[in-house]
Amino acid sequence: MTRRHGFRRGDWESAAVRLDEIICAHSGEDPFEEALKLLVAKLAHEMDAPATVFLARRRDDAAVGEVNRLLRAAGERWRGVLEPGAATRLNGPTLMRCASVLDGVRLLENDMVGLDAIFEFMVTKAAKGQKGQYFTPRHVIGEVVAMVRPAAGECVVDPACGSGGFLRHALRQSPQCSVWGFDQDSRALRVARVMLAASGQTTARLMRVDSLRRPERRRRAGPASVLEDLMRAQEPEFRGFDVVLTNPPFAGDVGSEYADSYELARGHTVERDVLFLERCVEILKPQGRLAIVLPHNKVGAERWAYLRSWLLERVALVAVLGLGRNTFRPHTSQKACVVIGCKRPKPMRHFCDEEILFFISERDGKDHRGRLVYAPDGGAIDHDLAQATPLVRRRFELVQGKV
Repeated sequence: MTRRHGFRRGDWESAAVRLDEIICAHSGEDPFEEALKLLVAKLAHEMDAPATVFLARRRDDAAVGEVNRLLRAAGERWRGVLEPGAATRLNGPTLMRCASVLDGVRLLENDMVGLDAIFEFMVTKAAKGQKGQYFTPRHVIGEVVAMVRPAAGECVVDPACGSGGFLRHALRQSPQCSVWGFDQDSRALRVARVMLAASGQTTARLMRVDSLRRPERRRRAGPASVLEDLMRAQEPEFRGFDVVLTNPPFAGDVGSEYADSYELARGHTVERDVLFLERCVEILKPQGRLAIVLPHNKVGAERWAYLRSWLLERVALVAVLGLGRNTFRPHTSQKACVVIGCKRPKPMRHFCDEEILFFISERDGKDHRGRLVYAPDGGAIDHDLAQATPLVRRRFELVQGKV
């Protein structure tokens, strides 16, 4: 017999599973679409009436009307997040069952980690996991952005933006910076729009595009847009980004489409994260700053030595953060690192001694089941990345002065 999942406070995956079960069992609708609308309605409710319970004591027929009223309000407040005239396709009893799962839950609290976890489950189930892409935990993003420190007037990009976490934190770090997000996955991009809109930030610079497509491929493959086209349509003087913050897909078949246009693909296995690394370096301005999440093997395995040599020629590495094995659970136990550096004005052909900071996280903020672990006082998430932040900042200042 299939085990039913009940919601345990703080166990966000359990809530996501239960919502998915209810929608699948009691309707023939797309669970992603209906859960997205339900969560947007819940967000609108929390903003308008934070002290009341979502759909409290509603009759079944009244629940449908209330959700649709909240969706209309959300559509007016957050332009572009929902399709015009969006309305729930769930009936009253199903809506009330879903509301009971979210009873007492505050999606806007704690940097929206709960909302993010539910969205991650939804998008992963809808196939993002097949591409090896998982949302980066918000406590990891927060520290990485604090290390790189986007500044006012700087142009920041995430070319595989997923739910937009790096962009939200960049704006929190520096509200006057300019952020851009691109992703090929339409569902992930819709989640990013919801997350940024709920944070009070613009969604106009979130666009669907294959960030790996380069200008030369555009000329060969027809009129499909490339990232540079979209940027110059908005900013004609665009010459590159000041900061790249990203967690690109670790896997997924890219076939032979890019083999002839990426240096790192010639004569080697074509892997999506490797191509993203080359692309991220390409779209950075000289002295631009990079933070990219990569599988651990790209940093340590012998077969990827050529990749590290290529990177060191073009980027002055500042730090490598070894993330714990639980970081991306419950979706994967793959170990990953954050590679942080500064683009050289031109490739360095002769290596010289350069100091690189290496850190290994021993408290990754999650347990082996992927649930967030909080400090003994019950406040912040229990992780140790913050210990590295001031050291990486100081190292950045030294490196940027020399590059």
